[in-house]
Amino acid sequence: MSEYNLPPVKGSDIVVSVSQIQYTFITPHTAYAANDFFKIAFELLREFPKDLLQLKDSANFFEFCYQVGIRKAINLYMLPDIMFSGPVEVDLHNFELYSGLFNKDLVKVFLIDESIKNHQQVGAFLKKIPFGYFVLVGNPGAEDAKFYDDSKAFTNGHELITLIENDLLSIDAEISKVYDTKIEKFDFVSNPNAENLNPNYPTLYAKNNYFMLNQILANFWLKRPGEIKTEDVELFNKNRAGIQIEQTRVIDKLHQVIKSKKPVTPIEPINPAMIIIAPFHFPRYGKILSKNLSSKKEKMLFRASQTEQSLDYTYGVENDIAGYLQRDQIGQVLAIVTTRLLSLDYLGYLHAQFNYSPVFRLPIVGKSLNMDLSHFQQSFPNKLRAIKKIGTIGDLMRKHMVHDELKDRLISRDGQLVFISDLPMEWLKLGAYPLCLTHDICRIPEFNFNSLINNYVHSQRLIFRIKPDILKRTLIIHCASDDEDDMHKIFEMFEALQGPLGYISIICKTVLEISDAVKKYQPDLLIFDCHGDFDEQNLSSYLVVDDKNDVLLTGEDIIKHNISAPLVFISACSTMPNYGYVKFLSDAFFQAGAFAVTATFLPIKMGEAAALVIRLLNNLKQQETKTIFSNWLAFVSHTLRSTLIFETIRKEKARKKLPEDIKDEKVAEFLLELMVFSKREQVFENLKSYLQSINPAINTLFENLDHEWLSYTTMGRADLIYFEKWLFKHQLENFGETY
Repeated sequence: MSEYNLPPVKGSDIVVSVSQIQYTFITPHTAYAANDFFKIAFELLREFPKDLLQLKDSANFFEFCYQVGIRKAINLYMLPDIMFSGPVEVDLHNFELYSGLFNKDLVKVFLIDESIKNHQQVGAFLKKIPFGYFVLVGNPGAEDAKFYDDSKAFTNGHELITLIENDLLSIDAEISKVYDTKIEKFDFVSNPNAENLNPNYPTLYAKNNYFMLNQILANFWLKRPGEIKTEDVELFNKNRAGIQIEQTRVIDKLHQVIKSKKPVTPIEPINPAMIIIAPFHFPRYGKILSKNLSSKKEKMLFRASQTEQSLDYTYGVENDIAGYLQRDQIGQVLAIVTTRLLSLDYLGYLHAQFNYSPVFRLPIVGKSLNMDLSHFQQSFPNKLRAIKKIGTIGDLMRKHMVHDELKDRLISRDGQLVFISDLPMEWLKLGAYPLCLTHDICRIPEFNFNSLINNYVHSQRLIFRIKPDILKRTLIIHCASDDEDDMHKIFEMFEALQGPLGYISIICKTVLEISDAVKKYQPDLLIFDCHGDFDEQNLSSYLVVDDKNDVLLTGEDIIKHNISAPLVFISACSTMPNYGYVKFLSDAFFQAGAFAVTATFLPIKMGEAAALVIRLLNNLKQQETKTIFSNWLAFVSHTLRSTLIFETIRKEKARKKLPEDIKDEKVAEFLLELMVFSKREQVFENLKSYLQSINPAINTLFENLDHEWLSYTTMGRADLIYFEKWLFKHQLENFGETY
């Protein structure tokens, strides 16, 4: 058993710990993008520890989090300044009531927006917090600063740690009341090779991984600011990709050091999920702003703001723009773009903290992809044309976004991928096939910064585990007009499977019926089986409840009626369009409480979609008694990519080139290979060879399949949603019967 005598993390219990540190923003602002306070505050967060136990022994804490399966990240709260406008005792009560719902943190750190108008009330409130420390973000004047206790103020991470250290004796006294452990002193036990493992590169692109490595090694905290050496490399060197790659290797190696025990399943990823930021210039800005851009200068400034980066991260300003605008004008525009990219970096770092993930930021693109992506605004007359265009986009993303070093790293790296991007990164082609054939991928949309942060906060505060009997907690909602006979035949098929599999299947004709069903059954997994579409006017997607009577389920309906579940799977057309849409159904489900949402880029075939959902349900049935997958991302990714095998066999049977009684055990062998990272790319070739051994006339080509599975995308942190059976076995493997 670890020296940290903390309660076990089991089931859906919320992790609470007095040693965790709570960080709270106090600000009048609610929009995170293009705001100086949030920019400075998020940058500052990277210097801070997430738990007091890190300051005792960061490496031991890193290992403990892995062993127990704890998702530890900065415990972040965002509070409006108006919350501190009443009598101080009332403000204190309301604050403790709210934050106490999720944690029991002793140490509380406040980042205060200097622009608030109620410094006197906030200062009085802070004086009542036993272990409360603060920083005024901005340029506070003497009139504002006088309301605060200077002895609890800090300006950087080192000063914060010193303040906590000064109070450590009292903090230990409180901790010992709850747990059989004490901090006693901050040793900053560090790897003697820490400086070599984690050099401080003078490039913005290296900062996320530098501070992530510090969370493990504590070499930043070990020194004072004047003692921190900067690696002697050129600031604007063109090895920005290479530096990030080397940092990811170091992080991965440190993870492998602590994975000394046998994995629960042989298909577990070797490395932690990598966070990849893939920024994209919003393609609809031109359309939205065109009416307001009257002069040539305004149009040129806008075009400058859409400038792409090359693979070495330099901006490639077009010649006519450079010839028309002055150098300082272009510089000011690109500074705004850089600020936006830095904001993505800060949020990427937050998401990386859960499992000490490495981070990589790709260059920002736009124009080079827009034409081909815009084709997906309309439905393709046939799926083969869509597959060809998907291949084109995958090649373009590789050409314009992925450095050769990163390509090689991703091809060989056994680890899941979390993209922060509005691009269909599942389609990225590093080799012969789209990336989602070889890797488990989930995404968080980039455009809505508030959604990015809310998704992080939701995953940090609440924990959902997938129970073995999740099928009993699965609700399938079917929607269609009465005259849609084909849809109703599929509904009948699902109804017949309720008994053997144990889920609930109902038909709903109105939004209220959907809301009532969700409230009644309170599902863990909510599946929608219906039509879907998108609205060009307000850039949103929606589900069709009853087309004949014009009944739709919109994002606003989902939020209003609290229609959601921890896991949502949408079996409907075009619910996550990928060319400049802003009102995503996934965002609405997240706001209503979801952890992960699987939606669709494109139209999908009714029969194929139904077959996929049935396969998903049958796979969940297997998970009742077997421990196969560690998390939801691995499970849903395998379920999707296995379509490749089933579709290939089905098509060859339809062409009368294969017998109906093809060996099930051979198909099972291919499905098993598809679970193993190192074998996935070869599976399709092995399948072709096997089929040709039955009938030499078969010559299945990847590009001639419909590939329904490429229409799906999983949003949210599906990699953080563990199967309960796997987690229990993981804890048992690391701690034995004592845990």
